[in-house]
Amino acid sequence: MRRLLVVCSALFLYVQPALADEVTLCFEKAWAHPNDGGLGMPRGLAVDLCRGATNMYEVTQCYETAWAHPNNGGLGMPRGLAVDLCRGSTNAKKVTQCYEKAWAHPDNGGLGLPRISAVDLCASTPRAK
Repeated sequence: MRRLLVVCSALFLYVQPALADEVTLCFEKAWAHPNDGGLGMPRGLAVDLCRGATNMYEVTQCYETAWAHPNNGGLGMPRGLAVDLCRGSTNAKKVTQCYEKAWAHPDNGGLGLPRISAVDLCASTPRAK
């Protein structure tokens, strides 16, 4: 029993820095200037996007796709909704495809949901109300 407790404690301590690294790496990318490879987000939105991130790449990739203009392959979402959609994402493609279908008009094979409802349906983590 003591050995199991030691192993569990060691695993907990080993995993914690990895999660912190994903969060800080996500924030660094989100907040950094675009000329430095970042997204150029305001500090508060970068914190909100990256809070609890377990996969920095998927979170930031999701945000880039959600916020980018449709002419550039994006969804053209407002920043705040893009953050709400992508926070906690572990599969950027799945989340953005879900949103595309949910928001699209039924005549185009979509569900015709309002933007906020589409975000609520497809987001990995609940949107702050």
